[in-house]
Amino acid sequence: MINVREIKLPNTTLLTLTGPFDHQSTSGVEALIVGAQELGHKHIILDFSGVTGIDSIVLAKLFLWYHRLQPHEVDISIVNPQHRILEVLKQSHITDLIPISSSDLEAV
Repeated sequence: MINVREIKLPNTTLLTLTGPFDHQSTSGVEALIVGAQELGHKHIILDFSGVTGIDSIVLAKLFLWYHRLQPHEVDISIVNPQHRILEVLKQSHITDLIPISSSDLEAV
């Protein structure tokens, strides 16, 4: 199960994820994303530095979250993915939609 630490900044929510990010953890992360949107935050940053694995359900959810947030002018970014996680994100073409940065400061 993934652990999530949430930090709220002005107009931005940073979610730091640690552990395997799989189908069992998507609903909890999605609830935090929806909550941030409802608070009026315009940027959601997913810190993947502690993500140890990712499955196809998560990849599908990332596409879904991106498309659900865009009409509301809410940006989503991924930061600090480990090399093997970055390769999976690239192969799935998530990087065509969601910007990926090497640091939190770049994303903000």
